[in-house]
Amino acid sequence: MKNLKLYMLLLVFGASGCTNDFEEINRNGNQPETVTADLLLSTAISNSVDRYVRAGWNNGNIVSQLTAKINFTGFDRYNWGSEEGLWNDFYGVLPEIETILEISRDDATRNSTYEGMALVLRSWIYTILTDNWGSVPFTEAIKGQSEGNFQPAYASQEDIYNGILADLETAEILLSEGQPILGGDLLYNGNTEQWRKFANSLRLRYLMRASNQISVGSEIQAIVDGGIIFESNEDNAILTYPATSQVDSWPISTSRIGSFDEHRLSETSEAVLKSFNDNRLFSWFQPTDSPDDDPTLLVGLTNGLSEDNASTFNGGAKNVSRLNQSFFYDSPNSVKAAVIQYAEVQFILAEAAQRGLINGSAQEFYEAGIEASFEYWNTDQDLNTYLSQPDVAYDGQLETIITQKWLASFLVGLEGWYDFRRTGFPSVIVPGPDNVNSDRIPVRFLYPDNEQTLNAENYTTAVSAMGGTDDINVKGWWEN
Repeated sequence: MKNLKLYMLLLVFGASGCTNDFEEINRNGNQPETVTADLLLSTAISNSVDRYVRAGWNNGNIVSQLTAKINFTGFDRYNWGSEEGLWNDFYGVLPEIETILEISRDDATRNSTYEGMALVLRSWIYTILTDNWGSVPFTEAIKGQSEGNFQPAYASQEDIYNGILADLETAEILLSEGQPILGGDLLYNGNTEQWRKFANSLRLRYLMRASNQISVGSEIQAIVDGGIIFESNEDNAILTYPATSQVDSWPISTSRIGSFDEHRLSETSEAVLKSFNDNRLFSWFQPTDSPDDDPTLLVGLTNGLSEDNASTFNGGAKNVSRLNQSFFYDSPNSVKAAVIQYAEVQFILAEAAQRGLINGSAQEFYEAGIEASFEYWNTDQDLNTYLSQPDVAYDGQLETIITQKWLASFLVGLEGWYDFRRTGFPSVIVPGPDNVNSDRIPVRFLYPDNEQTLNAENYTTAVSAMGGTDDINVKGWWEN
Protein backbone atom coordinates (compact mmCIF):
# COMPACT_ATOMS: atom_id res chain seq x y z
CA MET A 1 0.00 0.00 0.00
CA LYS A 2 2.86 2.42 0.84
CA ASN A 3 4.43 1.70 -2.54
CA LEU A 4 1.10 2.41 -4.26
CA LYS A 5 0.73 5.78 -2.48
CA LEU A 6 4.29 6.74 -3.45
CA TYR A 7 3.59 5.83 -7.07
CA MET A 8 0.47 8.03 -7.13
CA LEU A 9 2.39 10.99 -5.71
CA LEU A 10 5.06 10.63 -8.36
CA LEU A 11 2.37 10.68 -11.04
CA VAL A 12 0.85 13.86 -9.63
CA PHE A 13 4.17 15.70 -9.34
CA GLY A 14 5.29 14.39 -12.69
CA ALA A 15 2.11 15.58 -14.37
CA SER A 16 2.32 19.02 -12.77
CA GLY A 17 5.90 19.38 -13.89
CA CYS A 18 4.97 18.70 -17.53
CA THR A 19 2.14 21.19 -17.91
CA ASN A 20 4.42 24.07 -18.88
CA ASP A 21 5.51 22.44 -22.14
CA PHE A 22 2.48 20.23 -22.75
CA GLU A 23 1.48 22.10 -25.96
CA GLU A 24 5.01 21.91 -27.29
CA ILE A 25 5.23 18.16 -26.68
CA ASN A 26 1.89 17.55 -28.39
CA ARG A 27 2.58 19.73 -31.44
CA ASN A 28 2.84 17.77 -34.70
CA GLY A 29 6.01 18.92 -36.38
CA ASN A 30 4.84 17.53 -39.70
CA GLN A 31 1.61 19.55 -39.67
CA PRO A 32 2.23 23.31 -39.49
CA GLU A 33 -0.30 25.34 -37.53
CA THR A 34 -0.07 28.26 -39.95
CA VAL A 35 -0.01 27.93 -43.72
CA THR A 36 2.66 29.92 -45.52
CA ALA A 37 2.27 31.81 -48.79
CA ASP A 38 4.50 29.42 -50.74
CA LEU A 39 2.32 26.40 -49.95
CA LEU A 40 -0.85 28.30 -50.77
CA LEU A 41 0.60 29.64 -54.02
CA SER A 42 1.58 26.23 -55.37
CA THR A 43 -1.88 24.86 -54.58
CA ALA A 44 -3.67 27.85 -56.11
CA ILE A 45 -1.62 27.64 -59.31
CA SER A 46 -1.90 23.89 -59.76
CA ASN A 47 -5.64 23.74 -59.04
CA SER A 48 -6.65 26.72 -61.16
CA VAL A 49 -4.42 26.08 -64.17
CA ASP A 50 -5.25 22.38 -64.20
CA ARG A 51 -8.97 23.24 -64.14
CA TYR A 52 -8.46 25.76 -66.92
CA VAL A 53 -6.87 23.26 -69.28
CA ARG A 54 -9.61 20.73 -68.55
CA ALA A 55 -12.16 23.42 -69.41
CA GLY A 56 -10.32 23.90 -72.69
CA TRP A 57 -10.50 20.20 -73.41
CA ASN A 58 -14.12 19.66 -72.38
CA ASN A 59 -15.66 23.00 -73.34
CA GLY A 60 -13.38 25.43 -75.17
CA ASN A 61 -12.27 23.20 -78.02
CA ILE A 62 -15.85 22.00 -78.53
CA VAL A 63 -17.74 25.30 -78.58
CA SER A 64 -15.08 26.87 -80.82
CA GLN A 65 -15.30 23.80 -83.10
CA LEU A 66 -11.66 22.87 -82.98
CA THR A 67 -12.92 19.46 -81.87
CA ALA A 68 -16.34 17.75 -81.88
CA LYS A 69 -18.15 15.22 -79.69
CA ILE A 70 -19.06 11.78 -81.01
CA ASN A 71 -20.70 10.62 -77.75
CA PHE A 72 -22.54 12.58 -75.05
CA THR A 73 -23.11 15.36 -77.57
CA GLY A 74 -25.31 17.58 -75.41
CA PHE A 75 -22.73 20.34 -74.93
CA ASP A 76 -21.90 20.32 -78.65
CA ARG A 77 -25.63 20.75 -79.40
CA TYR A 78 -25.90 23.68 -76.95
CA ASN A 79 -27.99 21.78 -74.45
CA TRP A 80 -26.26 23.80 -71.75
CA GLY A 81 -26.71 24.01 -68.05
CA SER A 82 -24.83 25.93 -65.41
CA GLU A 83 -21.41 24.26 -65.59
CA GLU A 84 -21.65 24.43 -61.81
CA GLY A 85 -18.49 22.40 -61.33
CA LEU A 86 -16.45 25.01 -63.19
CA TRP A 87 -18.03 27.79 -61.08
CA ASN A 88 -17.33 25.94 -57.83
CA ASP A 89 -13.76 25.03 -58.76
CA PHE A 90 -12.70 28.59 -59.58
CA TYR A 91 -14.50 30.16 -56.65
CA GLY A 92 -12.96 27.39 -54.54
CA VAL A 93 -9.44 28.61 -55.37
CA LEU A 94 -10.12 32.24 -54.49
CA PRO A 95 -9.99 31.84 -50.66
CA GLU A 96 -6.42 30.53 -50.93
CA ILE A 97 -5.49 33.53 -53.05
CA GLU A 98 -7.12 35.91 -50.56
CA THR A 99 -5.09 34.32 -47.77
CA ILE A 100 -1.89 34.88 -49.77
CA LEU A 101 -2.86 38.53 -50.09
CA GLU A 102 -3.48 38.79 -46.34
CA ILE A 103 -0.12 37.18 -45.53
CA SER A 104 1.79 39.26 -48.08
CA ARG A 105 0.27 42.50 -46.80
CA ASP A 106 0.80 41.78 -43.10
CA ASP A 107 3.60 43.86 -41.57
CA ALA A 108 5.29 40.74 -40.17
CA THR A 109 5.24 38.78 -43.43
CA ARG A 110 5.16 41.59 -46.01
CA ASN A 111 6.16 40.41 -49.50
CA SER A 112 5.34 42.44 -52.61
CA THR A 113 6.10 39.54 -54.95
CA TYR A 114 3.56 37.20 -53.38
CA GLU A 115 1.06 40.04 -53.38
CA GLY A 116 1.66 40.73 -57.08
CA MET A 117 1.41 37.05 -58.00
CA ALA A 118 -1.84 36.70 -56.06
CA LEU A 119 -3.33 39.74 -57.80
CA VAL A 120 -2.44 38.31 -61.21
CA LEU A 121 -4.03 34.95 -60.40
CA ARG A 122 -7.11 36.54 -58.86
CA SER A 123 -7.61 38.82 -61.88
CA TRP A 124 -7.28 35.93 -64.30
CA ILE A 125 -9.79 33.79 -62.38
CA TYR A 126 -12.37 36.55 -62.11
CA THR A 127 -12.24 37.16 -65.86
CA ILE A 128 -12.94 33.48 -66.46
CA LEU A 129 -15.95 33.70 -64.17
CA THR A 130 -17.38 36.88 -65.67
CA ASP A 131 -16.67 35.86 -69.26
CA ASN A 132 -18.54 32.59 -68.70
CA TRP A 133 -21.51 33.89 -66.67
CA GLY A 134 -21.63 37.69 -66.93
CA SER A 135 -22.37 39.43 -63.63
CA VAL A 136 -20.89 37.40 -60.77
CA PRO A 137 -19.94 37.91 -57.11
CA PHE A 138 -16.73 39.96 -57.06
CA THR A 139 -15.86 42.38 -54.27
CA GLU A 140 -18.10 40.51 -51.79
CA ALA A 141 -17.33 37.03 -53.10
CA ILE A 142 -14.96 35.69 -50.44
CA LYS A 143 -16.40 37.30 -47.32
CA GLY A 144 -18.14 34.28 -45.77
CA GLN A 145 -15.55 33.42 -43.14
CA SER A 146 -14.13 36.90 -42.58
CA GLU A 147 -17.36 38.90 -42.50
CA GLY A 148 -20.12 36.32 -42.37
CA ASN A 149 -21.44 37.38 -45.77
CA PHE A 150 -22.76 34.24 -47.42
CA GLN A 151 -25.03 36.08 -49.86
CA PRO A 152 -22.58 38.18 -51.88
CA ALA A 153 -23.88 40.81 -54.29
CA TYR A 154 -23.11 40.39 -57.98
CA ALA A 155 -20.93 42.92 -59.78
CA SER A 156 -21.46 43.91 -63.40
CA GLN A 157 -19.01 42.69 -66.01
CA GLU A 158 -17.95 46.29 -66.64
CA ASP A 159 -17.09 46.82 -62.98
CA ILE A 160 -15.21 43.52 -62.84
CA TYR A 161 -13.14 44.43 -65.88
CA ASN A 162 -12.32 47.83 -64.44
CA GLY A 163 -11.25 46.12 -61.23
CA ILE A 164 -9.08 43.43 -62.77
CA LEU A 165 -7.36 45.83 -65.17
CA ALA A 166 -6.46 48.07 -62.24
CA ASP A 167 -5.27 45.08 -60.21
CA LEU A 168 -3.05 43.81 -63.03
CA GLU A 169 -1.44 47.23 -63.33
CA THR A 170 -0.84 47.29 -59.58
CA ALA A 171 0.51 43.73 -59.69
CA GLU A 172 3.12 44.63 -62.30
CA ILE A 173 4.36 47.50 -60.13
CA LEU A 174 4.60 45.27 -57.08
CA LEU A 175 6.44 42.59 -59.04
CA SER A 176 8.92 45.17 -60.34
CA GLU A 177 10.32 45.43 -56.79
CA GLY A 178 11.77 41.95 -57.32
CA GLN A 179 11.47 40.80 -53.71
CA PRO A 180 12.59 37.15 -53.38
CA ILE A 181 10.09 34.50 -52.32
CA LEU A 182 10.40 31.25 -50.42
CA GLY A 183 8.93 29.14 -53.24
CA GLY A 184 5.61 27.85 -54.49
CA ASP A 185 5.81 29.37 -57.97
CA LEU A 186 5.02 26.51 -60.37
CA LEU A 187 4.90 28.79 -63.40
CA TYR A 188 8.15 30.79 -63.32
CA ASN A 189 10.09 29.53 -60.29
CA GLY A 190 10.11 32.94 -58.65
CA ASN A 191 11.23 34.93 -61.71
CA THR A 192 9.54 38.26 -61.12
CA GLU A 193 10.41 39.65 -64.57
CA GLN A 194 8.47 36.86 -66.22
CA TRP A 195 5.55 37.47 -63.88
CA ARG A 196 5.61 41.13 -64.95
CA LYS A 197 5.39 39.99 -68.55
CA PHE A 198 2.57 37.65 -67.58
CA ALA A 199 0.62 40.47 -65.91
CA ASN A 200 1.03 42.83 -68.86
CA SER A 201 0.21 40.14 -71.42
CA LEU A 202 -3.03 39.42 -69.57
CA ARG A 203 -3.74 43.16 -69.57
CA LEU A 204 -3.40 43.12 -73.36
CA ARG A 205 -5.84 40.21 -73.58
CA TYR A 206 -8.48 41.92 -71.47
CA LEU A 207 -8.00 45.38 -72.95
CA MET A 208 -8.58 43.93 -76.40
CA ARG A 209 -11.63 42.03 -75.14
CA ALA A 210 -13.11 45.27 -73.81
CA SER A 211 -12.07 47.32 -76.84
CA ASN A 212 -15.58 47.54 -78.28
CA GLN A 213 -16.72 49.33 -75.14
CA ILE A 214 -13.79 51.44 -73.94
CA SER A 215 -10.89 53.29 -75.53
CA VAL A 216 -7.83 51.07 -75.12
CA GLY A 217 -5.34 52.22 -77.75
CA SER A 218 -3.20 54.47 -75.57
CA GLU A 219 -2.99 51.89 -72.79
CA ILE A 220 -2.04 49.08 -75.17
CA GLN A 221 0.56 51.32 -76.80
CA ALA A 222 2.02 52.18 -73.38
CA ILE A 223 2.34 48.50 -72.50
CA VAL A 224 4.04 47.76 -75.83
CA ASP A 225 6.38 50.73 -75.43
CA GLY A 226 7.28 49.52 -71.94
CA GLY A 227 8.55 46.29 -73.42
CA ILE A 228 7.53 44.11 -70.47
CA ILE A 229 5.42 41.59 -72.39
CA PHE A 230 5.95 38.08 -73.74
CA GLU A 231 8.84 38.05 -76.20
CA SER A 232 9.00 34.34 -77.07
CA ASN A 233 7.56 30.97 -76.12
CA GLU A 234 10.04 30.94 -73.26
CA ASP A 235 7.76 33.45 -71.53
CA ASN A 236 4.55 31.43 -71.91
CA ALA A 237 2.47 31.02 -68.75
CA ILE A 238 2.28 27.24 -68.71
CA LEU A 239 2.07 24.53 -66.08
CA THR A 240 4.27 21.52 -66.76
CA TYR A 241 3.09 18.20 -65.34
CA PRO A 242 5.78 16.17 -63.52
CA ALA A 243 3.68 13.00 -64.02
CA THR A 244 5.09 11.27 -60.95
CA SER A 245 1.56 10.10 -60.10
CA GLN A 246 -2.03 10.44 -61.28
CA VAL A 247 -2.38 13.56 -59.14
CA ASP A 248 0.29 15.59 -60.96
CA SER A 249 -0.23 14.21 -64.48
CA TRP A 250 -1.99 15.75 -67.46
CA PRO A 251 -5.58 15.06 -66.29
CA ILE A 252 -6.83 13.50 -69.51
CA SER A 253 -4.07 10.88 -69.36
CA THR A 254 -5.63 9.41 -66.24
CA SER A 255 -9.19 9.30 -67.57
CA ARG A 256 -10.93 6.32 -69.11
CA ILE A 257 -10.39 5.55 -72.79
CA GLY A 258 -14.07 6.14 -73.51
CA SER A 259 -14.01 9.74 -72.33
CA PHE A 260 -10.89 10.40 -74.40
CA ASP A 261 -12.49 8.88 -77.51
CA GLU A 262 -15.55 11.14 -77.21
CA HIS A 263 -13.42 13.99 -78.58
CA ARG A 264 -12.76 13.97 -82.32
CA LEU A 265 -11.43 16.16 -85.08
CA SER A 266 -14.06 18.76 -86.01
CA GLU A 267 -15.14 19.04 -89.61
CA THR A 268 -14.83 22.81 -89.16
CA SER A 269 -11.19 22.84 -88.12
CA GLU A 270 -10.40 20.01 -90.56
CA ALA A 271 -11.56 22.13 -93.49
CA VAL A 272 -9.52 25.16 -92.41
CA LEU A 273 -6.36 23.21 -91.56
CA LYS A 274 -6.45 21.27 -94.82
CA SER A 275 -7.13 24.37 -96.92
CA PHE A 276 -4.07 25.98 -95.30
CA ASN A 277 -1.93 22.83 -95.68
CA ASP A 278 -1.43 23.30 -91.97
CA ASN A 279 0.55 20.54 -90.27
CA ARG A 280 -0.90 21.35 -86.87
CA LEU A 281 -3.58 18.97 -88.11
CA PHE A 282 -1.10 16.13 -87.53
CA SER A 283 0.17 17.63 -84.26
CA TRP A 284 -3.32 17.40 -82.80
CA PHE A 285 -5.09 14.51 -84.54
CA GLN A 286 -4.44 11.02 -85.83
CA PRO A 287 -5.63 9.12 -88.91
CA THR A 288 -8.86 7.15 -88.74
CA ASP A 289 -8.85 3.64 -87.31
CA SER A 290 -10.39 1.97 -90.33
CA PRO A 291 -7.89 -0.57 -91.79
CA ASP A 292 -9.31 -0.04 -95.27
CA ASP A 293 -8.52 3.64 -95.26
CA ASP A 294 -5.39 5.46 -96.31
CA PRO A 295 -3.16 5.33 -93.19
CA THR A 296 -2.69 9.10 -93.48
CA LEU A 297 -6.41 9.87 -93.83
CA LEU A 298 -7.84 12.35 -91.33
CA VAL A 299 -11.60 12.88 -91.25
CA GLY A 300 -13.51 15.40 -89.14
CA LEU A 301 -16.92 15.12 -87.51
CA THR A 302 -19.72 17.65 -87.93
CA ASN A 303 -20.29 19.56 -84.72
CA GLY A 304 -23.67 19.57 -83.06
CA LEU A 305 -25.03 16.19 -84.12
CA SER A 306 -27.50 14.11 -82.14
CA GLU A 307 -26.22 10.99 -80.39
CA ASP A 308 -27.48 8.75 -83.19
CA ASN A 309 -26.21 10.92 -86.03
CA ALA A 310 -22.82 11.40 -84.41
CA SER A 311 -22.30 7.69 -83.71
CA THR A 312 -23.11 6.73 -87.31
CA PHE A 313 -21.36 9.65 -89.01
CA ASN A 314 -19.24 8.53 -91.98
CA GLY A 315 -20.01 4.89 -91.21
CA GLY A 316 -19.10 4.96 -87.53
CA ALA A 317 -16.45 6.01 -85.02
CA LYS A 318 -13.59 4.13 -86.68
CA ASN A 319 -13.94 6.42 -89.69
CA VAL A 320 -13.53 9.66 -87.72
CA SER A 321 -10.17 10.91 -86.47
CA ARG A 322 -9.39 10.91 -82.75
CA LEU A 323 -6.96 13.23 -81.05
CA ASN A 324 -3.34 12.14 -80.96
CA GLN A 325 -2.30 9.65 -78.32
CA SER A 326 0.02 12.28 -76.86
CA PHE A 327 -3.14 13.74 -75.33
CA PHE A 328 -3.87 10.47 -73.58
CA TYR A 329 -1.79 7.58 -72.32
CA ASP A 330 1.44 7.95 -74.31
CA SER A 331 2.76 11.06 -72.61
CA PRO A 332 1.16 12.08 -69.30
CA ASN A 333 3.72 14.88 -68.96
CA SER A 334 4.09 16.03 -72.59
CA VAL A 335 0.94 18.18 -72.65
CA LYS A 336 1.34 21.53 -70.92
CA ALA A 337 -1.49 23.55 -69.40
CA ALA A 338 -1.34 27.01 -70.97
CA VAL A 339 -2.87 30.15 -69.46
CA ILE A 340 -1.63 32.51 -72.17
CA GLN A 341 1.00 32.08 -74.88
CA TYR A 342 3.33 34.33 -76.83
CA ALA A 343 1.38 33.50 -80.02
CA GLU A 344 -1.80 34.99 -78.56
CA VAL A 345 0.01 38.17 -77.57
CA GLN A 346 1.29 38.59 -81.13
CA PHE A 347 -2.21 38.16 -82.56
CA ILE A 348 -3.55 40.71 -80.08
CA LEU A 349 -0.92 43.19 -81.27
CA ALA A 350 -1.70 42.31 -84.90
CA GLU A 351 -5.36 43.18 -84.32
CA ALA A 352 -4.44 46.35 -82.45
CA ALA A 353 -2.23 47.47 -85.36
CA GLN A 354 -4.82 46.43 -87.96
CA ARG A 355 -7.44 48.55 -86.19
CA GLY A 356 -5.09 51.51 -85.84
CA LEU A 357 -4.97 51.28 -82.06
CA ILE A 358 -1.16 51.07 -81.91
CA ASN A 359 1.85 51.71 -84.11
CA GLY A 360 3.59 48.80 -85.79
CA SER A 361 3.15 46.30 -88.58
CA ALA A 362 0.06 44.13 -88.27
CA GLN A 363 1.60 41.74 -90.77
CA GLU A 364 4.78 41.27 -88.73
CA PHE A 365 2.81 40.62 -85.53
CA TYR A 366 0.51 38.23 -87.41
CA GLU A 367 3.35 36.22 -88.92
CA ALA A 368 5.20 36.09 -85.58
CA GLY A 369 2.05 34.66 -84.00
CA ILE A 370 1.84 31.86 -86.56
CA GLU A 371 5.51 31.03 -86.16
CA ALA A 372 5.15 30.92 -82.38
CA SER A 373 2.22 28.52 -82.57
CA PHE A 374 4.14 26.18 -84.89
CA GLU A 375 7.07 26.25 -82.48
CA TYR A 376 4.88 25.62 -79.44
CA TRP A 377 3.34 22.51 -81.02
CA ASN A 378 6.63 21.32 -82.57
CA THR A 379 4.94 21.42 -85.96
CA ASP A 380 7.09 20.48 -88.93
CA GLN A 381 6.18 23.31 -91.31
CA ASP A 382 8.11 25.58 -93.64
CA LEU A 383 6.97 29.00 -92.49
CA ASN A 384 7.70 30.92 -95.68
CA THR A 385 5.85 28.43 -97.84
CA TYR A 386 2.93 28.46 -95.43
CA LEU A 387 2.75 32.27 -95.34
CA SER A 388 2.90 32.52 -99.13
CA GLN A 389 -0.44 30.75 -99.57
CA PRO A 390 -3.29 33.07 -100.67
CA ASP A 391 -5.58 31.88 -97.86
CA VAL A 392 -2.89 32.49 -95.25
CA ALA A 393 -0.98 35.56 -96.46
CA TYR A 394 -1.84 38.69 -94.47
CA ASP A 395 -4.44 40.72 -96.36
CA GLY A 396 -5.33 43.45 -93.90
CA GLN A 397 -8.54 41.73 -92.82
CA LEU A 398 -9.43 41.14 -89.18
CA GLU A 399 -10.87 37.69 -89.94
CA THR A 400 -7.49 36.58 -91.26
CA ILE A 401 -5.88 37.46 -87.93
CA ILE A 402 -8.66 36.00 -85.78
CA THR A 403 -8.71 32.73 -87.76
CA GLN A 404 -5.04 32.13 -86.96
CA LYS A 405 -5.59 33.24 -83.38
CA TRP A 406 -8.45 30.72 -83.18
CA LEU A 407 -6.20 27.89 -84.34
CA ALA A 408 -3.54 28.91 -81.83
CA SER A 409 -6.16 28.86 -79.04
CA PHE A 410 -6.30 25.05 -79.17
CA LEU A 411 -6.61 23.86 -75.55
CA VAL A 412 -6.22 27.39 -74.10
CA GLY A 413 -9.34 27.54 -71.96
CA LEU A 414 -12.31 29.04 -73.83
CA GLU A 415 -10.35 31.79 -75.59
CA GLY A 416 -11.54 30.83 -79.08
CA TRP A 417 -15.16 31.12 -77.95
CA TYR A 418 -14.57 34.51 -76.35
CA ASP A 419 -12.99 35.88 -79.53
CA PHE A 420 -15.83 34.51 -81.66
CA ARG A 421 -18.36 36.21 -79.39
CA ARG A 422 -16.47 39.50 -79.66
CA THR A 423 -15.71 39.50 -83.38
CA GLY A 424 -17.94 36.92 -85.09
CA PHE A 425 -14.80 35.31 -86.52
CA PRO A 426 -13.88 32.85 -87.83
CA SER A 427 -17.13 32.90 -89.77
CA VAL A 428 -16.84 29.15 -90.47
CA ILE A 429 -18.13 28.47 -86.93
CA VAL A 430 -21.85 27.83 -87.31
CA PRO A 431 -24.35 25.91 -85.15
CA GLY A 432 -24.53 22.20 -85.90
CA PRO A 433 -27.56 20.69 -87.64
CA ASP A 434 -29.02 19.09 -84.50
CA ASN A 435 -28.47 22.04 -82.17
CA VAL A 436 -31.21 22.82 -79.64
CA ASN A 437 -30.64 26.58 -79.42
CA SER A 438 -32.52 27.80 -82.49
CA ASP A 439 -29.35 27.99 -84.59
CA ARG A 440 -27.64 30.37 -82.18
CA ILE A 441 -24.20 29.89 -80.62
CA PRO A 442 -24.56 30.47 -76.86
CA VAL A 443 -22.67 33.31 -75.21
CA ARG A 444 -22.82 32.33 -71.52
CA PHE A 445 -23.58 29.56 -69.04
CA LEU A 446 -26.58 29.48 -66.74
CA TYR A 447 -26.08 30.41 -63.10
CA PRO A 448 -25.69 27.42 -60.75
CA ASP A 449 -28.88 26.16 -59.13
CA ASN A 450 -27.55 26.78 -55.63
CA GLU A 451 -27.26 30.50 -56.41
CA GLN A 452 -31.02 30.53 -56.92
CA THR A 453 -31.62 28.94 -53.53
CA LEU A 454 -28.76 30.16 -51.31
CA ASN A 455 -28.28 33.63 -52.81
CA ALA A 456 -31.74 34.21 -54.24
CA GLU A 457 -32.03 37.98 -53.78
CA ASN A 458 -28.72 38.78 -55.48
CA TYR A 459 -29.35 36.15 -58.15
CA THR A 460 -32.69 37.76 -58.96
CA THR A 461 -31.10 41.21 -59.11
CA ALA A 462 -28.43 39.96 -61.52
CA VAL A 463 -30.96 38.24 -63.76
CA SER A 464 -33.17 41.34 -63.77
CA ALA A 465 -30.20 43.39 -65.00
CA MET A 466 -29.91 40.96 -67.94
CA GLY A 467 -33.51 41.53 -68.93
CA GLY A 468 -35.16 39.14 -66.53
CA THR A 469 -34.00 35.85 -68.05
CA ASP A 470 -31.15 33.58 -67.02
CA ASP A 471 -30.51 32.52 -70.60
CA ILE A 472 -27.49 31.21 -72.52
CA ASN A 473 -28.06 33.80 -75.27
CA VAL A 474 -27.83 36.98 -73.15
CA LYS A 475 -24.72 38.89 -74.20
CA GLY A 476 -22.28 40.40 -71.76
CA TRP A 477 -21.00 43.96 -71.54
CA TRP A 478 -17.93 43.60 -73.75
CA GLU A 479 -19.76 41.87 -76.61
CA ASN A 480 -22.76 44.19 -76.85
